[in-house]
Amino acid sequence: MISGNTVLRNARARDVNRIFEIHLSSLEGLDEEDYEWLKALINTRSKRKKVIVAEVGGKVVGFIIAYKHRHLTYIDSLAVDSEYRGLGIGSLLLDCLEKALVREGIEEVFLSVKDRNLAALNFYLKRGYSFKGIVALLGACLRNLDKPSVDGYRVERRGVNNVMKMIKLRPTTWWSTLTEPADRMIYKGYNGCEEAVLVYKGRKLRGLAEYSPEDEMIVEYVAISYYKPLEAFKALLAGLISVGLEKGLEYIVIPVDASKEKIIGTLVKAGFTVKATEYMLAKELS
Repeated sequence: MISGNTVLRNARARDVNRIFEIHLSSLEGLDEEDYEWLKALINTRSKRKKVIVAEVGGKVVGFIIAYKHRHLTYIDSLAVDSEYRGLGIGSLLLDCLEKALVREGIEEVFLSVKDRNLAALNFYLKRGYSFKGIVALLGACLRNLDKPSVDGYRVERRGVNNVMKMIKLRPTTWWSTLTEPADRMIYKGYNGCEEAVLVYKGRKLRGLAEYSPEDEMIVEYVAISYYKPLEAFKALLAGLISVGLEKGLEYIVIPVDASKEKIIGTLVKAGFTVKATEYMLAKELS
């Protein structure tokens, strides 16, 4: 332990380079984020997000990022420089965050851990977190998919910065309920290339999907109407497949809560298979 020499504080704008370096070195256990996204996140002034860093000898050696939504919080990422792992810095960061959340009246904390990241899984279990569910990451080659046929829907494409919540939609993953309010805020200062596919029936928005268009179509957020949700999802899936093929992308990945059996069944019928899973963990704060 080196807790006596460790300083914990809120992140500042000048910390983004070190946070990004540590993030890149920890990608096996984290979702990939680009530099501009992290910069926009840190520079956004809001009580909805928390970014805490750990310093040793004036050098940032670890960080934790969390989003608050009402009485709940989602831990987006926790990472420590490889040279400083095993010294208790991750525990210090987590403990600092939890104590701050208790002071602010937060009742429960959620997070997700990739199925292959057993070190992180055991880390959180030892600190009082417990299993609450599973998210399945389903993927497929776009050209091999059977596109659902749904009549009466119109597809639109937009940059994520131009997407506003026009009506309430139901996310297909539990974490979106906690992260999307903060993401909307951060997108205002973000100039990334993320795009969105929207499907309408008449004038009503029935589905929305946001994705990163690189070599693969990595879908990060999916939400569908409460009215005829399966039909809306099929229309949205057809739109995603069409857009992906038009852009010359080869592969698509969509996250879905394992409890959403009909949506997963629709994806499997179209040709998707489960490529990985993530565990949902939670802890009640006292």
